[in-house]
Amino acid sequence: MKTFKYRKAIKIIYWGYEFDSLLELKFAISIQQDYEFLRSHIPIHYNPRTKIPTEYIREGIKRYTPDFLIRHKITNEAFWVEVKPRAFENQTQLLQRKEVAENYIQWKGYDWKYIVIYDDEIFLSQKEEKQLGECRKLIGTSAAKLRMQDLNNRFDRSSPSLFKGFTDTKLVQFVMFGKDFSITKNKFQNCQ
Repeated sequence: MKTFKYRKAIKIIYWGYEFDSLLELKFAISIQQDYEFLRSHIPIHYNPRTKIPTEYIREGIKRYTPDFLIRHKITNEAFWVEVKPRAFENQTQLLQRKEVAENYIQWKGYDWKYIVIYDDEIFLSQKEEKQLGECRKLIGTSAAKLRMQDLNNRFDRSSPSLFKGFTDTKLVQFVMFGKDFSITKNKFQNCQ
C-alpha cells in the first residue's frame, strides 16, 4: 500500500480556534448551521500494541486527538470526526486511529460515533464559499499570530495565550454529553 504524504498545511485561526488546515476550516464552515463543535479537544492516550486507551501516561504510550467532536443541535447525535484528503483512505494509520477512537468511546460509555470525513464529501453553499474566501484572507494574520504564540510557548510561560481563552462550559457540556442548554450567542458570524 502506498503511503500518503502530506504537503505542508496552511494553518489558520478562526472563531478563536486554530485549524491545522484549510480543509478543517472548510469542514467547520460546512457544519456551522446544524452542529456545535469542539476542535481537537479530547486527546486519547493509548497502548500502540493493544490499541486500548489508558489514563496513565508512561513510556511507550501514544496520543491521538481526532479533529472535531460535533453534536447536532436538534437530533443530539454526536460524532467524533477525523477530516482527511481522500488519498488517505484505507491507510493503516487511519484504520488504527479508528480502532483506538472506538475503544475510547466504548471505554467511556459515550454516545459518540467515530467517522472519517474526506475532502470530497465536504460541500459548501455559495454563502459558505464566500465565508471561506474571506477567511483565506486571514492566513497572513493567522501565520503571524501562530509564530508569536510559538515564541510565547517557548520562552514565556507566564504570558497569556493569543487565542481565545476557555470554551464556554455549556457548549462543552452540550457537545460532549448532549445536555440541553440555550445557545446565547452565534459564534460563527465574523472571522476573528
